[in-house]
Amino acid sequence: MASAQTIATEQERPAPAAGIAPARDGLSDLGTMTFGCPKAGLNAAAREAAKAPSQGTYQFSYFKIISDSHHASYVVHFKSNYHGEPDLKYCVSIYCQQGWDPKTTKTTVSLIGDGPRSTGASAAGADHGADCGEHQTRAKRRLKR
Repeated sequence: MASAQTIATEQERPAPAAGIAPARDGLSDLGTMTFGCPKAGLNAAAREAAKAPSQGTYQFSYFKIISDSHHASYVVHFKSNYHGEPDLKYCVSIYCQQGWDPKTTKTTVSLIGDGPRSTGASAAGADHGADCGEHQTRAKRRLKR
C-alpha cells in the first residue's frame, strides 16, 4: 500500500512549466560573495588533513578568521575520532580578490604545532588565532632574511 500512496503523491504534483526557472531564495550571490574564500581555505586544510596518517578519521572541529582582507588567513583544526592522535592545526593563507578563481589562486597551508590531543571543556578557542598570527610572523621573518 505504501508504494501506491507514493505513486499517487508524485502524480499529484504539478510539473514545472517549461522555460521557467525554479524560485530561489536570492542568497546564492551572497553565499558566493561571503563564503567563497573561507570555503576555499577550509577545503585546502581538509585536503591536507586527509593526507595525515591516522588510525581513526579526522573531522573538522574549529575555524577562525584571522584576516578577512584580500590576503586572507584562517586557523582550521581537525580532531581524530581515535583517542591519542594529535589535533591537526593549520594556518591557511589565501589570496582572495574580486574575480579570483579558487582553482588557480595560491593557497598556503601550514601545520601549526603537533601537541597532544586536547580533552575536556578547558580547550577554549581564545588562543587559537595567536598560533596562526605567530606562525605567519615567523614565516615572514624567514622570507626577509
